[in-house]
Amino acid sequence: MCREHGIALIMVLWMLTLLAIIAGSFTYTLRIESTLAVNVVGRAKARALAEAGIAYAALDMLRPLPLRRFPPNGVPYPWKFGTETVMISVRDVAGLIDLNTASRELLGGLLMAAGVPADGQNRLLDAIEDWRDPDDIPLVEGAEDKDYLAAGLPYGAKDGPFDDVTELQQVLGISSALYQRMAPSLTVYSGQPGIDPTVAPREVLLAIPGVDLQLIESYLEERRVTAVRGDIPPPLPPIGGGYLAQASGLAYSVRAEAKPKEGGAAVIEAVIALGSGAGGFIPNSSILQWRENL
Repeated sequence: MCREHGIALIMVLWMLTLLAIIAGSFTYTLRIESTLAVNVVGRAKARALAEAGIAYAALDMLRPLPLRRFPPNGVPYPWKFGTETVMISVRDVAGLIDLNTASRELLGGLLMAAGVPADGQNRLLDAIEDWRDPDDIPLVEGAEDKDYLAAGLPYGAKDGPFDDVTELQQVLGISSALYQRMAPSLTVYSGQPGIDPTVAPREVLLAIPGVDLQLIESYLEERRVTAVRGDIPPPLPPIGGGYLAQASGLAYSVRAEAKPKEGGAAVIEAVIALGSGAGGFIPNSSILQWRENL
């Protein structure tokens, strides 16, 4: 009898242990699923907030420049949407260097500002020109299809305009590190040989050939002060007419970043052209580029 009671007790203990394991596993699974659900909701909310930020910034473009909440100088500003905050920045692409239309001198200045020595600039400038020009005749230090083949690359020169700044990484001689230093100063949506200094970042202003560093630093500080006061940007510094954009306000690069309190995050970058298209976020506009979670 005692033996039977012992066996029964062991079985009961095993059953209790098994039930405890099952309950623990269920609790763990429930906790994981709850966490995943919260993350999914957080990411969805973050994306919706970022989209709302892009839409709000686009509507802000309808206002006269002095009344805009987001000056087109690329500086991030907080925007309260309900109980959440979205960081929004707007940049007039006229303040960036256009890969397709910029003068050789301006591109050379950007290479120098990115750390490329003078004796290495012509090779890269020729390679960029051979990439975007329609012929297959290499410039003196340029690169066409045979040069890409000799370098072991599975493609040749595009022989057409850059569709995206990221294509610069494919140009022979452009390293990943060099691309990372150049990319923030570049666009393919300006369509102009020069830049608008009133909205150009520091790196672009320093790329202007023959520019005076002290002049640029003083100008940037003056521009910052006027932005804080809500005034229009100061007069253009004497940088030479050959490097000035002839128009601005045609397209804007907008960035919205959202991090809801529940968790999750989303970043959306869009390039919006005014005065073209049937209308998206704003009438008579078109979205030229849309990227998420960069």
